[in-house]
Amino acid sequence: MKLSLVLLLATALAVSADTEEKITKRFAIQPGGTVVVDVDFGAIDVSTNADNEVVVDVHRQVSRGSQAEEEEFLADQPVTITPEGNTVTVLSLAQAPGKRSSGGNQRTEAKYTITVPAQFNAKLKTAGGTVAVSDLTGDVKAASKGGGLQFTRLHGPLDGGTLGGPIRVVDCEGEQQVKTTGGGIDVFGGKGSFDGKTSGGPVKVKDFQGAVQVKTSGGEINIDNVTGKIDGKTSGGGITASFASPLSDEVNLMSSAGGVTLRVAESSAFDLDASTSAGSVKSELAVDSTGKPSPNHLKGPVNGGGKPVILRTSAGSIHVRKL
Repeated sequence: MKLSLVLLLATALAVSADTEEKITKRFAIQPGGTVVVDVDFGAIDVSTNADNEVVVDVHRQVSRGSQAEEEEFLADQPVTITPEGNTVTVLSLAQAPGKRSSGGNQRTEAKYTITVPAQFNAKLKTAGGTVAVSDLTGDVKAASKGGGLQFTRLHGPLDGGTLGGPIRVVDCEGEQQVKTTGGGIDVFGGKGSFDGKTSGGPVKVKDFQGAVQVKTSGGEINIDNVTGKIDGKTSGGGITASFASPLSDEVNLMSSAGGVTLRVAESSAFDLDASTSAGSVKSELAVDSTGKPSPNHLKGPVNGGGKPVILRTSAGSIHVRKL
């Protein structure tokens, strides 16, 4: 019992040692403006409200060797929130050089929660945290050096990049471009065009209407019911692509380290060109093959021909199957 009380007291003291800072600002802003966020640490969450205003809520919490050090840390990295015309800017300066804690538990956390009119632009940057944006109609640019990105129901150009996390895009419309060096990419729904690149994870794209270009250096690719031109390349896994409807555009799939499987409706018409360097090529659909027969190369029209379907792999087999 005494030990439990001691541990409880120690925990309470540790929690009470944290210094918190909360800031809330509201600004009357007409639709079509821009919110700019550039912070040295913390998560950013931007969504919409039903009013013509921008509401900024900031919650920062730090733990250092002493309360004085915590307060000094926050003072050295103040949050400034500045309205200018139709733009609201949220900044947090980098820590002054040479400032170090005397020891003890160290933790630095922050959350920037912002709501804006539905028609609004966003330019967001954090050096350490996640970024989430939802329901905006406008131009969205988001970057993180240490967290994942999530975009939901956006309408307009999207440019997102992170050095350390996954990316998820749900029901977004417009020209979309995302890149991560340390996570997977997951796309569900939406339309327009999508360009996604990752150096360290799988890629999944489902129910997207428009051109899709994806590339990964460290994972598999899975494409399901995409209508539009498709270009998929991976250096670290296999590729699976399924189409419930007849192919509407060119399909180009290439893997350097896995098999390629294409599933299509039996009535699909296309021109197949499939080749592997270390495996076989098989098709459940009849191919009016041209050229010299080969177990690792199959080329010719299917159901009279149509858009080109180019399948390549250097380390696996290729299968064309009936859906």
